[in-house]
Amino acid sequence: MKHLIFTLLLILTLLLSNGYAQDYTAWGLPEGAKRLIGKGEITGNIAFSPDGVRFAVATAIGTWIYDAHTGKELALLTGHSKRVRAVAFSPDGRIFASGSGDNTIRLWDASTGQHRATLTMHSDSVETLAFSPDGKTLASGSADKQILLWDAETAEHRNTLTGHTGGIRVAAFSPDGTTLVSAGQDYTIRVWDPHIGETLNTLTGNTGSVSALAFSPDGKTLASNGAGRTIQLWNTDTYQRQLAIRTHYDSIYTIAFSPDGKTIASGGGWHDNVLRMWDVYTGEHQNALHGHTGSVTAIAFSPDRATVASVSQDDTIRVWDLNIEQPRFILNGHVNVGTQVAFSPDGETLASGGDWPENTVQLWNPDTGELKDTLQGHTDRISALAFSSDGTTLATGSWDKTIRLWNTHTAELKTTFEGQRREVQSLAFAPDGKTLASGSGWEDTIIRLWDTDIAQQIGRLETYTRWVYALAFSPDIQDTSRMFLASGSREGTIQVWHLDSERTPTYRPQMTLAAHTDGVVALAFSPVGVGLPNPYKYNWVLASGSSDDTLRLWKLTVGEQTPRSFLLQGHTADVRSVAFSPDGKTLASASTDETIRLWNVHSGEHYKTLYGHTDDVTSLAFSPDGKTLASASTDNTILLWEFEPPQNPWDLNGDGLLNIQDLTLIASQFGQDTPDLNGDGIVNILDLVLLTNHLGK
Repeated sequence: MKHLIFTLLLILTLLLSNGYAQDYTAWGLPEGAKRLIGKGEITGNIAFSPDGVRFAVATAIGTWIYDAHTGKELALLTGHSKRVRAVAFSPDGRIFASGSGDNTIRLWDASTGQHRATLTMHSDSVETLAFSPDGKTLASGSADKQILLWDAETAEHRNTLTGHTGGIRVAAFSPDGTTLVSAGQDYTIRVWDPHIGETLNTLTGNTGSVSALAFSPDGKTLASNGAGRTIQLWNTDTYQRQLAIRTHYDSIYTIAFSPDGKTIASGGGWHDNVLRMWDVYTGEHQNALHGHTGSVTAIAFSPDRATVASVSQDDTIRVWDLNIEQPRFILNGHVNVGTQVAFSPDGETLASGGDWPENTVQLWNPDTGELKDTLQGHTDRISALAFSSDGTTLATGSWDKTIRLWNTHTAELKTTFEGQRREVQSLAFAPDGKTLASGSGWEDTIIRLWDTDIAQQIGRLETYTRWVYALAFSPDIQDTSRMFLASGSREGTIQVWHLDSERTPTYRPQMTLAAHTDGVVALAFSPVGVGLPNPYKYNWVLASGSSDDTLRLWKLTVGEQTPRSFLLQGHTADVRSVAFSPDGKTLASASTDETIRLWNVHSGEHYKTLYGHTDDVTSLAFSPDGKTLASASTDNTILLWEFEPPQNPWDLNGDGLLNIQDLTLIASQFGQDTPDLNGDGIVNILDLVLLTNHLGK
């Protein structure tokens, strides 16, 4: 029996540990989210733990901790509200520090990942962190031009070092702890006595921003970039330049000394994506590690010198075995998963559009977060996605001025549409499943209509506006012979066009809506009509999002030239995407203020804000069953949220009760268009009676 119990416990332990290690998509999730797709953009440095067993990587969504031997995910440390810019382990390995664009530093227990303290005295992004050799002091450098010194154990502020005239990019302690060096955007390197907080020396002559500093292990040499394509080596006794190593064909972004001090590694810019090794004493080139396809932005040697890790703007981390000069493993999980998302009509596929350097479209299983397929062919960023109503075709638009149609079952390219004069900004499929509308950028004022069955352009709508940012077709509710297309422009106007049963467009818009004070960059029709008073009038709800930081809900009746709109305010930056829930009762909006807001369509009230992305939220999509909301962000992640609609559509003030307060709210809005409970376009006695029937519920 004891043997059996032990065996079962062992199996259970293995299953739990394997599940934890593999299902990183459930780690560090914000409240309300159920899955993460993508590990976030790499946004800072990389650091090995003192024992060489783990390494940490700064990313847009937090700090990833990896096993240095296998590359397996060990932890994701979250808590910063913006990108992590710097990471560092204390010399004894007990404390881990992370600095962020949210102006804070967080201290963690390096063994357990538990948060210990938050340091909050910087007034701008924390760009660099360095522990003193004895581990007692933490130095933080910021874009606020200051270096702050902290007691690493108590988290108390000790001193502030001022003198730089530009943001600080990098700081490093000498091996004996008697000196601290810092550099940044003022092109200078400052040498400090950290104990008294005074400048000992200022090194000049750099021709650009200094973003890399490193002491040799014996402390006799300081290496820096910032002088074109050379590494500057300084004698730390005199702080005179002793050697300049001309290295790459492009600027140098990062440098690091090997643990034995004999070699210095450097990472090159876009035209020289190579990790190079140099002899410290002679400056001679020793070897080059090829494989990255983007600038090498961070390097770290393992303590035993057997391994070097490199980070690149190609969104990969390579951990190299220096004995064979080949990667031990490559981490690709930080790839850009896209800033555009769309659900297939059956809900089984989530499509996302990638940015540089991939320019690909990914197809994901939204239930598991697994990548199903990758669509390749575009030569520039993906800017628009749209599924046909039957789900058999996915249209993708790109800055390469083309539209590609893909077979969603085989992931094969069906055809390519050319003819856009500028980059494709917007795409929308009509309810008939075969009419596709496309809008372009600067100076291309034409909305093009395409027949996806015959792969031909069938119409052109001249908008007389610059940039067609957004397109949306009215839903197919009763009469498929009448389709309406809304377009949003840079000028802040919305034009609504009518297409008849032959899909022949009128060449003048049926109506022009003008209320926004900046570009209309997002449009969506409610999937549910709000009432059809007679066969010749069609009522719709149209949502618009603008760079003026607002949304509007429009009650559209065909033939009415001056429709009313209801203003929704709350975002503090551009509204980039809007989406209705399948039942039409909730509107979701995404903004460059890094939030998603949920609104009650009946009342126009905001009832929830979703926090979790650490950069612009650029695209939203509801699953067809209404249970999931997908959001894409420039932090290189997609979050899948558990969508919970408001508890009761009649609860206008959101207090959980249907009472006199809701009646008062209705009565105060008589003659207005919101909250219009029965969908007749106006708030009146009928809405009051309707609400009265629900009192006490």
